[in-house]
Amino acid sequence: MAGRDLVPRHVPPPDLLAAHFAAAPSPAAQIPDDGDEAGPLVRRLLDLLDSLSPTDAALARGCLPRCDSTFGAALALFLTATAGGCRGWLGSDAAARLTDLDGGLLIDDCDRALASRFQPVDGRLWRLSRVPLLDSGDSLLCAVGIEDGLSDRVTLVLQARPPRLGPVQLMATLAGRRLDVTLRLAMGLPSAALADLHESFRAALADCRIEGTLTVGPLADAWLGLDQPLSSDVAL
Repeated sequence: MAGRDLVPRHVPPPDLLAAHFAAAPSPAAQIPDDGDEAGPLVRRLLDLLDSLSPTDAALARGCLPRCDSTFGAALALFLTATAGGCRGWLGSDAAARLTDLDGGLLIDDCDRALASRFQPVDGRLWRLSRVPLLDSGDSLLCAVGIEDGLSDRVTLVLQARPPRLGPVQLMATLAGRRLDVTLRLAMGLPSAALADLHESFRAALADCRIEGTLTVGPLADAWLGLDQPLSSDVAL
C-alpha cells in the first residue's frame, strides 16, 4: 500500500455513483445469452469512466462502432472482449480506476454480457458476440465461422441495422492471400457510392498485395439467421 494514492484522482458525483450501485446487477446475476444487457452495461461503465477520466473515456468510446462510419478499429472492443475482456479494452489505468469503485463488479458484468456464445447455423458452428453501437440502442453482431482446424479459411460476418440503411450484412472470407467480401443491404446504393466502394476495395487489396472480390447485392435470402430478432423482421 505504501506510496499508493488510496483516493481516486477524480471522484464521481455522488448521484452517479448511487445510480450505478442501485442499478448494477449482483455478481451472481445471470446475463441473457443474447447479450441484450451489453449495451446498458457498457454505457454505464463509460459514464462512470467519464467522471473519473474524460480522456480514458474518450479513448474507450472511440473503440465502439458507429452507424455513420466504417467499423475499422472499432472492432477492438469485440476482439478484446474475447481475449482480455473489458480490462484489455479499457487499459490497465482506466480499469484500475473503475475497479477502485466497486472491486471490479461492473467490469465483470460487462465481460459476461460481451462474452462470446456459440450457435450452429446452416450446419456450421459460429462464435457470436454483440458489440454496442455508439450512441445507439442497437448492437453490432459479430460472428466468426468455426472451421475444422485443417482449413486456413476464416469467415467473419458483421450484421447491424443502421436507421438510415436498414439491415446490413457484411461477410468477409480470408483464405491464404485471398479476401472475398460480400456486402448485402436492404436498400440499394447510388451508382457513384457503389463505384467508389469498389475502387476503395481494389486499392486496399493492392496495398496489401492480395487478391479478392467485392460483391454488393440485396439482402433477400442472404441473412444467416445468426440473430433472430433481426432476421425475423426482414421481409424482402
